[in-house]
Amino acid sequence: MSQNVRLEKVGPVAHLVLDRPAKHNALRFDDLDHLVELLHAAEEDDDVRVIVLRGTGPSFCAGHDYDDAVRSYGLEPGPDGQRPRRPSQRARLLQDRRLGEGYMAFHYSLKPVIAQVHGVCTGAGLYLVELVDLAIAADTAHFSHAEQRLGLAGNTWHLNTQILKYGPKRARELLLLGDAFDGKQAAEWGLVNRSVPESELADTVADWAERIAAHPRDALVTGKAMWHLALDSLGGSQQFARGYVGHTLGTNLRLEADEFNFLKERQRRGTRGSFSDRDDHYSG
Repeated sequence: MSQNVRLEKVGPVAHLVLDRPAKHNALRFDDLDHLVELLHAAEEDDDVRVIVLRGTGPSFCAGHDYDDAVRSYGLEPGPDGQRPRRPSQRARLLQDRRLGEGYMAFHYSLKPVIAQVHGVCTGAGLYLVELVDLAIAADTAHFSHAEQRLGLAGNTWHLNTQILKYGPKRARELLLLGDAFDGKQAAEWGLVNRSVPESELADTVADWAERIAAHPRDALVTGKAMWHLALDSLGGSQQFARGYVGHTLGTNLRLEADEFNFLKERQRRGTRGSFSDRDDHYSG
């Protein structure tokens, strides 16, 4: 069981807490698996009517832990510097299907989920914000879709949701350019419901959670089930079936000699240095 995520209850509100502040709550595969288990526990607890997803420390979630992903996908060089043998396609598809099922669990939660967003929100953290029912962000929150800057094919998990949320042109802009934007911009583009000063964030989320929790249990769950049916009519579940196959393909690209190779730079400069080199490369 991961120690980096936990469940707290405050009356009818369950808090799913990302608690790895030194890493800006970057999620490892095991962390996400445990987070989904805690989500299901909150769904099954009849005393819980609404769920809040939040992070401790300076950030909400800096995405998937890149070092964990490199190891999990067989991209980490061995002690002798030899390139490891990459996992088979069948192994990758199994792992990516599980990852997609984790995102889908939040999209199809039986109970309303509110994301409370501050600091950095990228990668897997941003996916969760895009997929849950409601989101409130600090004005100073820092969002970005920078997947293609890592030599990947961009987000594949929930393109239907992104097209509906941002519109097709804005969604392509966010994925191709990877530019950062703040909480106020996120509210204007429809990623979050509201942007507030960070000092007011927790109280605003608590107020919304309390107001939602006033509804009858059956009303909340039935209303959410009907929402799921509407999502499916718009391709809600099919996007994840495509998404995990796309993730396997999109994270296994051949990079040419004249293209920025994040993995190669990481071996030479380390993770922090290669992130800096990446930003310099794509900033023009």
